[in-house]
Amino acid sequence: MINKLKNKFTSLGPIDIAIVVNAIGMNFMKFVPFGLIILVFASLYEFFITKTASLHLKNRYFKKSFIILTIPFSLSILGLIFTSNFGKAFEDIGRLLPFIVFPILLLSVFGDRKEKLKKLVLLGFVIGLLIRFAIDFYESSQGYLYDYNIQIFFYSYLDADTNILAIITMFGVLYLLDYLTTKTVFSVKQNITFHGLILFLSLCVLLLQSRIVILFFFAALGVLFLYNWNKKQKWSILLTAVFSGLLMLVPAFQGRFQVVAAESENIAKVSNESINDSIPIESLPCMSSTQLRLNSLKTSWEIIKQNPVFGVGTGDWRDEMVKEYVASDMPCNAHEQTAPHNQYMRTLVKYGFVGLVIYVFYIFQLFKVYRKQLRYGQLPFLITLIFCGLGYDLLDVGSSAPIFAFFSTWLFFEDDK
Repeated sequence: MINKLKNKFTSLGPIDIAIVVNAIGMNFMKFVPFGLIILVFASLYEFFITKTASLHLKNRYFKKSFIILTIPFSLSILGLIFTSNFGKAFEDIGRLLPFIVFPILLLSVFGDRKEKLKKLVLLGFVIGLLIRFAIDFYESSQGYLYDYNIQIFFYSYLDADTNILAIITMFGVLYLLDYLTTKTVFSVKQNITFHGLILFLSLCVLLLQSRIVILFFFAALGVLFLYNWNKKQKWSILLTAVFSGLLMLVPAFQGRFQVVAAESENIAKVSNESINDSIPIESLPCMSSTQLRLNSLKTSWEIIKQNPVFGVGTGDWRDEMVKEYVASDMPCNAHEQTAPHNQYMRTLVKYGFVGLVIYVFYIFQLFKVYRKQLRYGQLPFLITLIFCGLGYDLLDVGSSAPIFAFFSTWLFFEDDK
């Protein structure tokens, strides 16, 4: 198998290698800009020197796909019209640049060339995840040897960006399961390897203890199981759900969930007077993350009611949120400058109902491509995008936007001729 992969890798062109490198590097925020630069130079080399790739600008599928896949970026440009804080607006636009760079560069790869890369991209993405967790576990083990506290392997001790990594890992598990249910012929060794990877990454999702992601993870497994009801491989999905469910019965895996009650008790002991007058906000336990999120949703809705059609613009959303927090006497949220933590609400705040309609159209178009092509990876991507968008600002955060920009382009380009 290793020799086969080696032969396949040596037969790849510069763009192909750059795509696989990006699939691996997507798991590391600091590497993303370098991955993009590698892809740009590889594309320029093939476009203008070897002339083995082109943008196919006359191809109607290229034009249609390009318009759809760049919608998140196009919305941020549209939001400039209603913005007064252009500094923050261009910061937001900078975070969304992958939604135009990846479509421009990846749409040059389709047909047999893309087919040859499908397994390698999946493999590269999973290898990147494994490397990241290997680093995290190594660093956590050093802390564990210091005081032998098992909790060092959980939540923020394991990784600094727990929520986004949990989402990425959830997508990785679903991606592998979808591949497993799509492909019918596997050797015993391949089956063991795939199930080992799936169960290990499921363990990692639970270790990160992102409560909302864990809820979405079980819901996503349910959707995949029902969707593959007529396939024999559905039992792999059930095995993953049972394995994860049993782990959740272990007290150590419930720690992050139990913290919520303790946080709420702490804030109840602190009066509003002490928050406002006597104690610096930075030193307070403040409130649970759940309450902060609920406050942000309430505040978002108040802003939406004031700016329902076009929102407050690309750069003004945070300023408006803070103003509303202060006006509503939510000092903890104002200090943290809490974002909506919901992609749909954030879209509404920034671009109004017009923007939300365009965003829903974007998701609907991805569904249309999925129903037409039924490629592995497409359904897990849509499940992750829709479910996790309810709890996180997926497409507006610098650590997750590149991943969704990359895979939306890679999985959903209509390359039919």
